[in-house]
Amino acid sequence: MGLIWDRGDWVAVNDLRPALGGRTRAYTTVMTILTRLCDKGLLERRRQGRGFVYRPALTKEQLAAQTLHDVLASTDDPHAVLAHFVKDLRAAPELLARLQALAADTTGTDAGAGGPR
Repeated sequence: MGLIWDRGDWVAVNDLRPALGGRTRAYTTVMTILTRLCDKGLLERRRQGRGFVYRPALTKEQLAAQTLHDVLASTDDPHAVLAHFVKDLRAAPELLARLQALAADTTGTDAGAGGPR
């Protein structure tokens, strides 16, 4: 995904193969991976010529937020998960401050109207 995000535009299998580290991967191997990422909703694809080109369906930030949502939805105690997460943020005070600012900003909104009071 990182290579595709870095490209910032539609990318073909043959555009990615040389950029992959290590030994050269077979075209079909890379195509299979991209197809699976499409099936999971992480990539979009469209036909171009005889093949396909791909681009991210989500930004890195959108994917991270979706992943966090999925983790919280899959646990019996999402409050405990968040409490552990915030506890771990104490090692990164600038990130904790940003989270607190975001939390303070959302408490000033009217959830029913979807906008600020």
